[in-house]
Amino acid sequence: MLTPEYYFYCSDEAVELYSKLDETITRDIVRRIMMNEGKITETAKWQIESELQAGMLYDDVVSRVAESSGTSKRVVKKAFRKAGIKSVDFDNKIYRAAGKTPRELSMSPAAMSVLNAGIAKTNGSLHNLTMTTALGAQRTFIDACALAELQITSGAMDPNTAINEAIKSVAETGSYVEYPSGKRDKIEVAVRRAVMTGISQTTGEISLANAREMETDLMEISAHAGARPSHAEWQGQIVSISGDNTKYLSLSDIGYGDPGGFKGINCRHDWYPFIEGISTRAYTDKYLEELNNRTVTYDGEEIPQYEAEQRQRAMERQMRDERRKLAAYDEALKCTEDQKQKVDFETSFNDSSQKLKKYERIYDDFSKQTSLPTLKERLKTQEYDNNISKKVADVDKKAQEFNSLLGAKTSTGVIVNEVGIHIRSRAIARGESASDILNALTNPLKSDKIRIDDSQQFIGEKSTVVINVKTGKLVTTWSTSSSKAEKLKKKKGVS
Repeated sequence: MLTPEYYFYCSDEAVELYSKLDETITRDIVRRIMMNEGKITETAKWQIESELQAGMLYDDVVSRVAESSGTSKRVVKKAFRKAGIKSVDFDNKIYRAAGKTPRELSMSPAAMSVLNAGIAKTNGSLHNLTMTTALGAQRTFIDACALAELQITSGAMDPNTAINEAIKSVAETGSYVEYPSGKRDKIEVAVRRAVMTGISQTTGEISLANAREMETDLMEISAHAGARPSHAEWQGQIVSISGDNTKYLSLSDIGYGDPGGFKGINCRHDWYPFIEGISTRAYTDKYLEELNNRTVTYDGEEIPQYEAEQRQRAMERQMRDERRKLAAYDEALKCTEDQKQKVDFETSFNDSSQKLKKYERIYDDFSKQTSLPTLKERLKTQEYDNNISKKVADVDKKAQEFNSLLGAKTSTGVIVNEVGIHIRSRAIARGESASDILNALTNPLKSDKIRIDDSQQFIGEKSTVVINVKTGKLVTTWSTSSSKAEKLKKKKGVS
């Protein structure tokens, strides 16, 4: 038997592997959009080049998926074997206590056959699903190119802005898989479902094969907090494999073999042998009631454990999304020499950097308070792009310096109450420091009249800053040109 917690985390390594593939595919799409940029104002050339690049992108993604396939197969095989050994070891202790002589996993031809079939099936499913990402990447690229062309030819945006928006769109979309039904899923969602469900079903079949070999008819089902209502009806109960023992549930009662039943899609329940006269039920009705009401505490709030696990998983998805965006903007920066574009892409990179660090801090605090293991603890190690990690840390350090502006009073008496993520990002991208902005606010060369939208502009020697005088929120900032600064200094009589 494997615990519900084990099933919840057993696919982590595979998910991280495909998360890296997602980042790589995103980089490929961004690079090809940037390669096309020079032809965007020439509609015919743009369309021809887009179609050519879309075909090449498809081939490249197919190759990348194939490259990842070898590593994926090893990861899946390791996960299945580890789960199989752990499950069999647990069951065998029960059989030995009953005076039976069970075989180890590797010594049982029937169990090994089930294990290898499960590995092959899951690897096949992953291959088939992830190959659809090539078509998805092609669609994402074509859609981004078509949107950029429309925005430019309609006059809605200039080429630079349209390209920036196309890159943002790609960064947001990421890679997805498509099922035969037409349904789409983010690649990490599909991988998690395939691996977790595959391991669950395979270990369940191994337990069933061993039970038949040990001439054991009864199995006890595990239980966990926050089970689906349909699963809560039978979790912690005894089931008769043959269905002959009418005191207990049958396989049909628990929906064994059905997608929504026991061992169905994303089911985290397991079973293990129950020997009448020897075994004692692990789950009393009172315990099951307590289990369904089990909670953890976060910021003084009692929340169901299952909900806490789901929240943690959602936070991990948030962090993966930001890492994919960082990869996209990093690639865009490598592909442009245009200074305006560089500032725009650096601003977007800085935005995502601050969001990622914010999410990481919240995630670490949440995991600590709820006593849930973090992804790093579960995987033992995480290998991210060191270059990007250093950039993110540098941006975060610079962004924190802007906290010194909070509470500052402008020369006109307005208190600074808010310095948002975007204004920090833009200032860092333009090379402005917190001290430059503070100097502009407290000792400006010029301060304009309050505008109808409650904004007021302060022109400093190095920075020009706009603040909302009613809310105290910094609206925007940009570098003051040296010529303008000199002109105002002369007018003010400052050397």
